[in-house]
Amino acid sequence: MVAGVAGGLALLGAMVLIGALLTAIRRPLDDLVGATRRFASGRLDERVDPSGPEEIRDLGGAFNRMAEDLGLAQRRIEEERERLAVTVASLGDALVVVEADGVVSAVNPRAESVVPELRAGGRARYGEDGALPPLEEALAGEVMRELRGRTLSITAARLGSGGGVVWTIRDVSERARLERVKSDFVATTSHELRSPLTSIKGFVELLAGSESLGERERDFVQVILRSTDRLVELVDDLLDVARLESGQMEVHPRLFDLGGVVREVARLMEPQLAERRQRLELDLPTDLPRALADPGHARQIVTNLLSNANRYTGEGGTIVVSVMDEGSELALVVEDNGSGMSSDELERVFERFVRREDGEGGTGLGLSIVRALVDLQRGTVGVHSEPGRGSRFTVRLPAEAPGAIRRPEPRAAIKGRRVLVVDDEPESAEIIAGHLRAFGARTVTAHSGEEALERLRTGQFDALTLDVIMPERNGFDVLRALRADPALRRTPVVVVSVFSGNEALFGEWRLAKPVEAEPLADALGAAVLAGRTRLLVVGRSDVRPELEPGLLRLGLDHEWVTSGAAAARACAERRFEVALVDAGMRDPRGVLDRVDLRGRRLGRAVLLFSTGDEAPETTGLGETVSLPEAAGAVLEALSERVS
Repeated sequence: MVAGVAGGLALLGAMVLIGALLTAIRRPLDDLVGATRRFASGRLDERVDPSGPEEIRDLGGAFNRMAEDLGLAQRRIEEERERLAVTVASLGDALVVVEADGVVSAVNPRAESVVPELRAGGRARYGEDGALPPLEEALAGEVMRELRGRTLSITAARLGSGGGVVWTIRDVSERARLERVKSDFVATTSHELRSPLTSIKGFVELLAGSESLGERERDFVQVILRSTDRLVELVDDLLDVARLESGQMEVHPRLFDLGGVVREVARLMEPQLAERRQRLELDLPTDLPRALADPGHARQIVTNLLSNANRYTGEGGTIVVSVMDEGSELALVVEDNGSGMSSDELERVFERFVRREDGEGGTGLGLSIVRALVDLQRGTVGVHSEPGRGSRFTVRLPAEAPGAIRRPEPRAAIKGRRVLVVDDEPESAEIIAGHLRAFGARTVTAHSGEEALERLRTGQFDALTLDVIMPERNGFDVLRALRADPALRRTPVVVVSVFSGNEALFGEWRLAKPVEAEPLADALGAAVLAGRTRLLVVGRSDVRPELEPGLLRLGLDHEWVTSGAAAARACAERRFEVALVDAGMRDPRGVLDRVDLRGRRLGRAVLLFSTGDEAPETTGLGETVSLPEAAGAVLEALSERVS
């Protein structure tokens, strides 16, 4: 009995002790759980009393240390966030964050003034009707945009994998204004330099062709002409550098005879070569394909390379210029047996204002301009040289595709044409008119913008040359009036001026003063041919991606319609000289019946093209060609009709 009571008391004591121990353990655990919840809710200053058994004290201490570290990290994050917010708010650029669903999630204060259309919580709009350009364009690089009279530079970057995008928008209006001021200054200054040079060069060239000059007088004339050419070269180099720096050097690629350009430049360089008794050898095969580049730039590339060889080749030296067919490219090689270059000189040969001590004259700009122009043509340029063994420069330019059909020479197209020559300086106008008359053109001159428009509206002209910088009504005004007049808007125009900007000149043929006869005749002839080559294509939309690149590559001005009704409307409103009709359309005969070509000086010229291996049954409808041959067939038809 006594033993039973003692056992019960022992058990009760044990239970009391266990309860006391559990209470001692549970209280700090409950405190720890409560502190953890409060900490999780944002109360980062929460701590626990590390009391109780040793394990519990260790756990409480670990919690307190963790809380201290997290609190410190949080404070650092808040500080960095505050610094970032201040930095973003003080930026001169606008920053806009757009989420994947198109909602603007954040903007900085600068964005509120630069692009107020983009507000936090609103939706971003893209394209022509929105404040932002297409996303893919901005992700690829800087996009320039005009918005409410401001010029904006816009870029974009993706924010991780969430699909959001941060847009950076910089207001570069002042920079654009300064670039325009710079361009205007260069244009005005060059006009003042070029205008007298044009008159001097033009009249000296006319004088040099006179048979009444004695030998001594002819020598004097040649000295004047060489000095003028050198001054023109200096002005051209400075202007080209300015254009390249400002991104205003445009490229107008077309097919042309590179060998012919080399011969032309070689003929012009004869006096400089003769002065140093240098021998020039030309290796120009007659069966070369044509180059696909800007012929004006190619002429300058050849001129600069040949001038460089002339300058660094000694008395009695030899210069060899060759053009080689390398399949998809033409290789232009200019090689001399002059002084050559060291490895240090080779590293800097294409840098601006670099001149070698053993050369004579020059600005140090010619080869840097060559490299820039070659890059613009998507070509390459290289040089190999050794001291005392001469130099070899190699330029590679794109070439026409094998089997391409040849156009007639552009200059032949101006024979018999009536051309209006517009220039406020009578001397310049007469020189330009004289150059054109030498190729069979009939010319009329006008010395103001107002007079030019009056003559165009009351007379019949096939083309005009136009000076830009004129008093009162300038060339820009004439161009705008011309393109706004339905009766005159298709008139071919060649701008013959010194203006270096792009404003209102997009798509016009251009030559810089002082102009030479053959480049002028080629440019005007090409403009006449292009102005008359109005092609109407009637075809299905799904064949357009395959045919149109070939038309664009050959420079064929065309309009694409997809039905006979649309073809009839186009023919009623505009003039076309050739029609290319898809024989695979539902009713090709009905389409042909609605094509009414009214192009000047041409009869009816309709070609059909087939997309199948075998031509469809089109007997009596007209000539049928396969789709791959269609662009070339149009060019061949035009070549027969415009010559």
